[in-house]
Amino acid sequence: MLPTGGDENLLVGLESPDDAAVYALDSNRVLVATVDFFTPVVDDPEDFGAIAAANSFSDVYAMGARPVLALSVLAVPATGFPAEITAGILRGAVDACTEAGVVIAGGHSIDDPEPKFGLVALGFAHPSELRRKSGARPGDALVLGKALGTGVIATAIKRDAADRPAIRAAVRSMRQLNAEATAISHGHEIHAMTDVTGFGLIGHLREMCDASEVSARVLAGAPRLLPDAEALAAAGFVPGGTRRNRDAVALVTDWKEEVSSTMRDLLCDAQTSGGLLAALPRSDASALVAEWEAAGYASSVIGQIEPRDTATIVVEA
Repeated sequence: MLPTGGDENLLVGLESPDDAAVYALDSNRVLVATVDFFTPVVDDPEDFGAIAAANSFSDVYAMGARPVLALSVLAVPATGFPAEITAGILRGAVDACTEAGVVIAGGHSIDDPEPKFGLVALGFAHPSELRRKSGARPGDALVLGKALGTGVIATAIKRDAADRPAIRAAVRSMRQLNAEATAISHGHEIHAMTDVTGFGLIGHLREMCDASEVSARVLAGAPRLLPDAEALAAAGFVPGGTRRNRDAVALVTDWKEEVSSTMRDLLCDAQTSGGLLAALPRSDASALVAEWEAAGYASSVIGQIEPRDTATIVVEA
């Protein structure tokens, strides 16, 4: 168990389930820090590098901050691994960093038989702009910023079962930065915010509910889905991480009978570089969806926050 305290300037650390650590620099600025890396989710090296970078930045954006600096984390075989693939991964990361206005200032690589890549991402925010998973209130609407299904499609890619249009749509979604979504959010009364990644929508919503001491109700058909995601999930292209996510939320989720097993998989699907999930007053939810949509995000109102109950999350058709 790692130590959790000891510095009054550490505003967010291990004691909370938030998306990144936060350290106060002065009364007007906080440093937001996170790290993320993983194995390839697509075949193209440049797409993988860009997706890994976007995914790393997502936790900074989820905290309401703007990433400015990154360090690369690279693991590839020391021998026999094509140099052009490594170069492609790094080019993709640089492309994403350039789009985000982030400088890669260094990094570290190791010899590993299974390729992995990601970034240490550092950003800044004003203390008043900081977003947390805690703070969601009964009556709030839940707005999701991207379509679901990247885990299912990535599994289908590995098995050569995904069509090119589905792959293109998934890659486009995963490469899309949450930068503008965060900037737009600052014009709204956001009570709580996180991003949807490896734990899936229900898993990350559970963290928000636990941190806020509330429950939530989700409409299963409300989140947008990537092309072919539902068909591929129904055909069995469900990653192990998604199945583990379903098991992890089983005791705290009331799945209504009419919600199909396929839809349960998609709501728990392990996402890469997924969308932001925001809790805000219902009266403001439609405006946020419209602004996110105008900025190119596949956004939707997916449910609402309710007073704390026996079931942390209720999912109904």
